[in-house]
Amino acid sequence: MRRVGSCLLLMSVVVATTWACTNLNPFADSVSYRPETAKVVSSPDCLAQNIYTALTGSGPWDPALTADAPDPGYPPANFQPVAVLRCERGVDESGATTVDSVRLEGNIDAVDAAFSADSERFPDNVVASCVYAMDPPVGLWFVDEDGEAFRPAWPASPCGLQNAPIDALADLTEVSRSSHSTGYDGRYITMCESSPYVGGFENTTPEEVAADEERRHPLDSTAVPSLVMPIDDVDRLQLCTVSTAAAEPPPDAGVSVSGSLTTMNRADSASLVRSVANAPIARACSQRSTRIASTELRRPDGSGRSFVSFELDGCQRAEGFGHYREIPADVLTTLTALTRPG
Repeated sequence: MRRVGSCLLLMSVVVATTWACTNLNPFADSVSYRPETAKVVSSPDCLAQNIYTALTGSGPWDPALTADAPDPGYPPANFQPVAVLRCERGVDESGATTVDSVRLEGNIDAVDAAFSADSERFPDNVVASCVYAMDPPVGLWFVDEDGEAFRPAWPASPCGLQNAPIDALADLTEVSRSSHSTGYDGRYITMCESSPYVGGFENTTPEEVAADEERRHPLDSTAVPSLVMPIDDVDRLQLCTVSTAAAEPPPDAGVSVSGSLTTMNRADSASLVRSVANAPIARACSQRSTRIASTELRRPDGSGRSFVSFELDGCQRAEGFGHYREIPADVLTTLTALTRPG
């Protein structure tokens, strides 16, 4: 049976014709295809305007920017990659944001094979609403021994993107890095809009917690694909903390809430996310939290896109890690100190 991909969870599948309702399995009968072949250029470029702007959200006033990089595509037949160049966000010694060109080497054959897989889509007349939004790295290049390069298209699955490439990339080793300062320093921005907070945390019963524990083992069907959920390779967390009076109801769905912004460094961010991801499922609780910190998990290369939230009082749980998780005591201490008003 053809591999459909790692993101198989659907909120709904609508089949457009009557016969298809009884004869079509949208997962097993996926359609294979290949994108257009990628264009090879003389060298990789992380300062291409479309890559730089997507990474930083700024531009095009930087005079170092170059013309747009070509669109990603399927690996050319005779191209022999020896390295991967990944474009990332970084921070220089002054605290300004940088765009970094990071050369990765190692098992390039495994990476090449992952990106050479056929893409998969739903058959015609099948419309699906999927659980995860999946964002690939903003700027990724395959480089050959002559320095020429192309941008690989991320293989698709019927419900998003295939997960194999991110796992293959994770096995590579950084061998060099060059940085370009953007001149932008966001350390003095202290206000934020917290959309992930909307809806708040739900009360849980012992029965619901027991059901979560049972589903968690031996194979957790709620596990978030690694492309969506960065852990050790997460970028700096930007925590948006919202305070509400205990008597106030949670805000309505679709309403953004103003809060205070705190940014953590990369090492501390990875340690925090790893600790919470490995924490036990939270016990049953019905207390109301009055302070919630929320953030979006992304890698420095722009991939990821998981929203997570932390109750800083009340039940002291984390949301967005597959199940409600207990926030470890040391993590709660760190979060409380970082997000303390004033």
